[in-house]
Amino acid sequence: MHDFQVSVAQSPPFVLVTLSGELDVITVPQVREQVAPLLDRPATRILFDLEKLRFIDSAGMRVIIDACVRTPPKDGDGAVCGMSPHMHHLFSLLGLTSRLTVYPTRDDALRGPAAVPAVGPTATGPTPARPR
Repeated sequence: MHDFQVSVAQSPPFVLVTLSGELDVITVPQVREQVAPLLDRPATRILFDLEKLRFIDSAGMRVIIDACVRTPPKDGDGAVCGMSPHMHHLFSLLGLTSRLTVYPTRDDALRGPAAVPAVGPTATGPTPARPR
């Protein structure tokens, strides 16, 4: 049995999607079910909080990337926060930190980009999203 939870809450300027446990091919449909309606709403910026995520496979990464990339550019980028050093390294190796806005913590993301300098894929600031 998989230990996985997904929750969705308003946390301006984002809709916060908190993931905990193991995100893999078995649990991805739960995330899609929660995120799909958000993508149809205008001016929705999704923030995936991965702080409590212990494991992610390629299917899990794909659902996060798809949701972040499908956010309309005029509405701001989707983003991720709370990645463990191991997870951040994996995203970086795959070139995803240059495609996604990455914040070290949820608090950093909620304070906004002006509060945390965009310094690249480090623990001190968000990684700016690549222009589309």
